[in-house]
Amino acid sequence: MASRKSCGKLLCPLARPVLCFAMTEGNEMVADSASERASLLIIDDDRGPAESLRMVFKDSYNVFTAPGGREALQVLRDRPIDVVTLDLRMPGMSGNEVMEHIKRLDPDIEIIVVTGYASLDSAIRGLRHRVFDYVTKPFDVPQISDLVERAVEHRRATLRARDFRDRFLANLSHELRTPLNAIMGFNDMLTDQLSELLNQDQHDTFQRIHAHSQRLLTLIDTVTILNQVEAGDYQMLETPFDVDDVFRYIAGRFAGVAQEQEVDLQIDPRSPETALVADRDKLERLVAALVDNALKFTPAGGVVTLSVEPLADQSDVEIHVSDTGVGVPTEDIDELIELAPSSVLPKPTVHTGLGLGLRLASELSRLMRGELHVSRLEPGGSLFTVRLPREAAPAEQNVHVQ
Repeated sequence: MASRKSCGKLLCPLARPVLCFAMTEGNEMVADSASERASLLIIDDDRGPAESLRMVFKDSYNVFTAPGGREALQVLRDRPIDVVTLDLRMPGMSGNEVMEHIKRLDPDIEIIVVTGYASLDSAIRGLRHRVFDYVTKPFDVPQISDLVERAVEHRRATLRARDFRDRFLANLSHELRTPLNAIMGFNDMLTDQLSELLNQDQHDTFQRIHAHSQRLLTLIDTVTILNQVEAGDYQMLETPFDVDDVFRYIAGRFAGVAQEQEVDLQIDPRSPETALVADRDKLERLVAALVDNALKFTPAGGVVTLSVEPLADQSDVEIHVSDTGVGVPTEDIDELIELAPSSVLPKPTVHTGLGLGLRLASELSRLMRGELHVSRLEPGGSLFTVRLPREAAPAEQNVHVQ
């Protein structure tokens, strides 16, 4: 294995420190003093064009090469990449498939298609995935050099905007939490101190204040966590616990909301005690997002039920959140469970909303190596199922930097 020397942390360029590597023959990395160098990944199974591009850009960028999709995705997982040049026609994983995977890993990576094969269909797919530009083989060196330079500038502007957004949302969360915590604290204090003096209407008013404050706090948490997840700053901490403990915590947390909406929030008594080794905080937030969504779309007199079911082989467990609400239109189910970070959820049929809770549930399910599914119940209602592995993730092999 080639010797590797780093002068920084493995994070995104500009917004964060970067590894300072330059490439030599055979993808060997050597230390580079320019910490602001952009990183370019060349994906092409044809060694001739790939080597030509490497020679063109090796003096100005940290250049990586990959002969196919699988190798390219491994490079993208291991280190920050700003711009990708991509051939469309490759054995195994096609260029279009690689493009889709790249945008799932980081939707802001700039892609320049360099190919001798192009069609209307590939152009349409490129537009859908926001391809920066197309270059045909044999390519013109000044043209592709200019395109890569402009793509890097665009990528860096995007990272600056993303960094500003992250800091803005973090500050906004703090500014909103401070008065909200005071409102909730004083409301609880008054409820306790005046409980014997309040009539039923007054008691219900305090209960509504608490319920709506809890919902607002959930929304703030959702936005904050989504921001952390999409920035890659949400770490895993897997510990053993019982799923029933999570259910009891969530049921207590949303008891006021359910009571205010006259919805019965219950834990299925038939659910067995189920041990799980996972990130408890993530699971609590995932279930909370699904319960909040279920309560939002369940009318007064309805029921929201939490249940868990270990699968027959004991390797996985399914967590269910069902409701007797308006249900999900059959034609919207596929779109509703789309896991892409930039997916847009269908507009609710009764209530309006941003769909942030379901988006968070999708992201957390994926982070926990699970799957989120939704189905329609008859005569009405929805069933959200999260399938998770019962055991902790295998320990990742550390990359030793010499």
